[in-house]
Amino acid sequence: MQQGSVLEDQAREYLGILSRHPEIYAEQILGQRWWSKQIEIAQALADRGRVLVQASHSIGKSHVAAGLALWHFDIFRPGLTITTANTLDQVKDVLWKEIRTQAPKHLKPHFAPAACRLFTAPDHFAVGYTATEASAFQGRHESRVLIIFDEATGIESQFWDAALSMLTGGGKECRFLAICNPTDTASRMYEECQNGDYEVISVSAMDHPNVQADLEGRPRPIPGAVTAEWIGQCVRQWCTQISNDDRQAGDVRWDDYWWRPGPEFESRVLGRWPSTENTGVWSEALWNACMEKKPMPDLPLEIGCDVARFGDDWTAVVARRGGCAIFHDRRSKQALDQTAGWLKELCGKYAKKGEDPRSVCVKIDADGLGSSLIDFKGGFNFVPIQASNKPIDARRYPNRRSELWFNTAEMARKNELDFTRLNKGSLTILRRQLMAPKWKVDSAGRRLVEKKEQTKQTIGGSPDDADALNLAFAAPSWAQDQTLRKFLLGYPV
Repeated sequence: MQQGSVLEDQAREYLGILSRHPEIYAEQILGQRWWSKQIEIAQALADRGRVLVQASHSIGKSHVAAGLALWHFDIFRPGLTITTANTLDQVKDVLWKEIRTQAPKHLKPHFAPAACRLFTAPDHFAVGYTATEASAFQGRHESRVLIIFDEATGIESQFWDAALSMLTGGGKECRFLAICNPTDTASRMYEECQNGDYEVISVSAMDHPNVQADLEGRPRPIPGAVTAEWIGQCVRQWCTQISNDDRQAGDVRWDDYWWRPGPEFESRVLGRWPSTENTGVWSEALWNACMEKKPMPDLPLEIGCDVARFGDDWTAVVARRGGCAIFHDRRSKQALDQTAGWLKELCGKYAKKGEDPRSVCVKIDADGLGSSLIDFKGGFNFVPIQASNKPIDARRYPNRRSELWFNTAEMARKNELDFTRLNKGSLTILRRQLMAPKWKVDSAGRRLVEKKEQTKQTIGGSPDDADALNLAFAAPSWAQDQTLRKFLLGYPV
């Protein structure tokens, strides 16, 4: 074999390695050594193609995005590398400043003098746009494309739609990376994080190597990045100190004390979507607490059923034992007698040996068609619960619906729930619906959850499955007995 062909084979092999390992490209070509989370982001982009990153401040989000833009432009020829952000400053003075700074010598001549642009051929270039014209992403369907959204919470839906349309049919050769500080749960970025189509990576500043070095008294390995001193300031400003006995899911430990993060700390330091206690009933921390497997308790089977009201709604059912959800399913356009039969079948299927299926507490939303479903109980324990009725705890909630939502969320906060036995499809549906509803304080100082119609507008459908979950975990029917409220709540009606 001639020496030229050997060198060509070696070059192709090396190029193949770099195409699969952006972190090696960063170290050997750009002279940059990424820390573990940056490598995780890069490897996910190379392997799986669609990656969403929710990250703290000052952990190197734009730095790794710039390196990945250069990796794609330099390795995949021909190919398009397109970046965008919601402001010109973010595009020009942050991401593309990093791209120009990190670029190796052989790419320097290809930069446009006064524009965010690298160019070698009409079918091979990198460009930075601001998110002002969705048409910038349209009409391009090259086989090799990388699209990067920086500060993605500020990018509106039409730009997501246009950009994602470019990736259609491209397979692994088409890649998408969105990076943000997770502050706005009303954003398209938040919505995409819930739908299961992406690799979602969360990056906390508390895991950064600078912070670990500070705590261990070593020199910081990454100049200009986050420090332990900054985190300490954020803890004191945005967290509430708690006792060991009051610890809940999502709390953090700092300076030998436990702290309860506020929404600012969750998004800006922990890299997770904020609890926003004054707007969102559920949070990412609560959901994560439900994904920790717990032993199955020896408690009675209970079932919650939200009955479809309209043509596009679903009849949803959730079964549980104690804090463990063991079944979820949904059906559409089903007659009431069929739904009743389905519920009775589930009582028999999931009842334990010696447990009478007819005694299983089946809690049914009785505000609409569910009231008529009770007529089909036929000796089974069908219990009506009306979300519009008075709550058990009238001091804290104006209606039963608000109480039902917060009852389940509080169980998650106390680390009492386990959803790990549900399948992936059910988890995707429930997570999306649970995260959607907002709440506010009413004139009497009580927690008021938004109406179901408002939630439907947010997620484009009814939160029937979440309502069924809330019914499954609702207080038993006898708890609504007026004579027992003092015993249950510690004060008279």
